[in-house]
Amino acid sequence: MNTFPRWALRTLLALLLAALVWPALAADTVRAWLDRDSMQLGETVTLNVETSGALGEPDFSGLEADFELLNRSNSSSVSIVNGSASSTQLWAIGLKPRREGKLTVPALSVGTHKTAPVELNVGAAPVVASAKPGDDLFVELSADPLNAYVQQQVRVTLKLFYAINLTDGGLDELTAADAVVQKLGQDRSYEAERDGRRYRVLERRYSVTAQKSGNLALPAVNFRGRALSGNDPNAMFFGRGRAVSARSDALSIEVRPRPAESGNSPWLPAQSLELRIDGANPAAPARVGEPLTATITATAQGLGFEQLPELEMPAIEGAEIYPDKSTTRSRENNGWIIGERSRKFAIVPKRAGTLHVPAMQLNWWDTASNKAALAQTPAFDVEVGAATAADGAGTAAVLPNAAPTEAATPGLATAASGYDSSRAEIWRLLAIGSFVLWILTLLAFLYWRRSPVSLPVAAASPAAAPGSRKAFDQAVAGNDAAATARQLLAWARHEGASARNLGELAAQLQSPVQRDAIAALQASLYAADATTSVPAGFAASFSRGLELASRAAANDDAVLPPLWKS
Repeated sequence: MNTFPRWALRTLLALLLAALVWPALAADTVRAWLDRDSMQLGETVTLNVETSGALGEPDFSGLEADFELLNRSNSSSVSIVNGSASSTQLWAIGLKPRREGKLTVPALSVGTHKTAPVELNVGAAPVVASAKPGDDLFVELSADPLNAYVQQQVRVTLKLFYAINLTDGGLDELTAADAVVQKLGQDRSYEAERDGRRYRVLERRYSVTAQKSGNLALPAVNFRGRALSGNDPNAMFFGRGRAVSARSDALSIEVRPRPAESGNSPWLPAQSLELRIDGANPAAPARVGEPLTATITATAQGLGFEQLPELEMPAIEGAEIYPDKSTTRSRENNGWIIGERSRKFAIVPKRAGTLHVPAMQLNWWDTASNKAALAQTPAFDVEVGAATAADGAGTAAVLPNAAPTEAATPGLATAASGYDSSRAEIWRLLAIGSFVLWILTLLAFLYWRRSPVSLPVAAASPAAAPGSRKAFDQAVAGNDAAATARQLLAWARHEGASARNLGELAAQLQSPVQRDAIAALQASLYAADATTSVPAGFAASFSRGLELASRAAANDDAVLPPLWKS
């Protein structure tokens, strides 16, 4: 029995591994980021550089102008997913800013690639009385601003500094009377230097919103824990360590009432507020009865979504507005609460021509510049086409000022009056002949009724009106608004209407009751509290059939002038 040579098997495995690894090594990418984008002077931050592929070590020499370079580390990994291999290397280096202000981590060279620059905001080092040489740990509580308006967000930062080995412990949660206190994000850990001593830092952020004016007291926050004794080498294995504790200073925030110049609109003290409209395209084609969808979104920095008012679109002349339910969310970004409220609106044009959508406005108070501000969406116009079919069929039937059929054919009466007596005599004979034929047809019909011979009954046309009417009745009975709308349009088209949607059908109806019923059905389909149910009394509005304006015009045209004068 022949066996596969071992050298050939090893060669085959090496080729397969190279084929898997080579595509990942060929696609080289590099990126850089900081573990936080703001800090205080004396603290440290970690810069991460990630490479995919064999690019070599990053060049960190360009950082020395603004940063002190601390410890660095690197790690690598290779992963194979669905037969595709990827190789990744991660470099991490600690940075200590040399000055305060807005610093930039420059683009770093990694082989032939470069990273994108990264910005870092470095604040001034706080002056803390308890942070003195010899202190093993202390707690720092700070707030920004210390003078705020009622319902304005105050950013509060709580930091635990410790230069000893803690085995366990806990910080009290921040509390405040007559204020809403909300913890933001996860705790952060890093290193910082105070008064010449290196500390490890645990940072926790809060949002505090005062609910009434006056003095807002933030009580001191306590830390209680246990630390290992530096003189006992066995404490780690046989003891829990000594008890330690620290206490922050209390803070006082002056809360101002709402200023009189802010007006009577909802009180919105924010760092920034934006109002925008999406989805409404003035250049897009629009038609009567076809809904246009517009989404209005309010985004505020320093306010939760619950503080933003319900969004309402101003009335639009020549259109109905059906608002949807609002969608809301709040998120945290660098210590700020970002509140967002969004709402969709269905705009249904009622007539052709230029539809003017006015600007929506929202008054707010700019806390950064301490003055009233206005956010608004731009106004725009939409050209709305007529509610008719593309081929123009049935247009005259829906126009209220359409001229009678007689006026559309001038000269007909003049031509008839010019007939001579001989032609009139011929018409009389033809009329008498038609009368005789009608009498003979009537006699034949009576004879057929008396005959015992049974004749087959002709089958009803499948396109008869009762078929569409029956489907409409079934949709109404099923309490399905969408199905009712479809079957009503099918019934109307069978009756001769040229409507493609409910708005066009309403324009072609003569009955105000039926037009109101369609408006109620549109509200069920588009309104915010839509339940997909058929409005009450909807079927009764159409119990006598569709009252089309085109049918009334056709009945008027059916009355022809006499063929001769008596």
